[in-house]
Amino acid sequence: MLHRIKKKMTMAGVLVIVGAIWGGLPVFAAEMPVESVSENSVSENSVPVTGEEEKEDEMIESDIKEEETEQPAETEVQDTDELQVENEADVVQPEEEPVTVNADQFQSINYQQTVLTDWQQVLEALATLTPEALTSGGGGGTLVLQLQNVDNIPSEVKGSLTDGGTGYTKILQCGLGYGVSIVINGAEDNSGFRGIGNTRVWVDSEKRGKKSVATTVHFDSHEDLGAVVSLQVNLPQCSKGTKVSVYAETVAMDEEGNVIVGENACIGTTKAGENGNVEIPIQSTANYMFVYKGAKE
Repeated sequence: MLHRIKKKMTMAGVLVIVGAIWGGLPVFAAEMPVESVSENSVSENSVPVTGEEEKEDEMIESDIKEEETEQPAETEVQDTDELQVENEADVVQPEEEPVTVNADQFQSINYQQTVLTDWQQVLEALATLTPEALTSGGGGGTLVLQLQNVDNIPSEVKGSLTDGGTGYTKILQCGLGYGVSIVINGAEDNSGFRGIGNTRVWVDSEKRGKKSVATTVHFDSHEDLGAVVSLQVNLPQCSKGTKVSVYAETVAMDEEGNVIVGENACIGTTKAGENGNVEIPIQSTANYMFVYKGAKE
């Protein structure tokens, strides 16, 4: 019996081991036959669509197409004014350069607020002239507006010299170049002043004998001024206090209004001031000669 029991146990153990081995192996299912599916067949996972649902889908698709047709592609259209503003904002504005004045052009010398560069500006400034407007102030009760590179003087200055009522005597000093100036004094009677169309001059000096010097101021034209103005000249080689004899061309008008220039005639004597400056009254532009003893070099 014991032998049989052992034999049965041995067979059982073999079966257990074989079962264990089979349990660990993968199980392969037999291939199922594949059935061909027709084109009109419906997948088992799909949901059947009723007629009403099909109509509803068609209506939705139609609405979507209409919206796409009605709404054009989105393009940003900016207003022309907005574009112009943006373009102007993008443009970098150049910095304003300071006004430069050529040294040889007509201009004021001692006017503080700005440099006057034309007669309209000068006339307006002269009419309202105050001590505060000048770098030199109003010493001695006079206001002197100084100009340089002057080649003409309009007759309107006579009105600007008397306008304003500031309590100061206004004087206009017009530098012509070569140390020559024409000065118009507002305290004088300038009511007949005609203006000067051509104030251009040149100056030359020559020896007269061993010690004398003759300096001549030549005006381009001969014009009757209609009033008395001053001619200021800076004489070379002339010391302060030196006696100066003044000669001028005689200028007359014929019946037709033509200017007749005569010979030089002595019109008087004067004394030189600081730096050889002299000042004489004149009524016309002509040639003026100054004869004096030259200073030692």
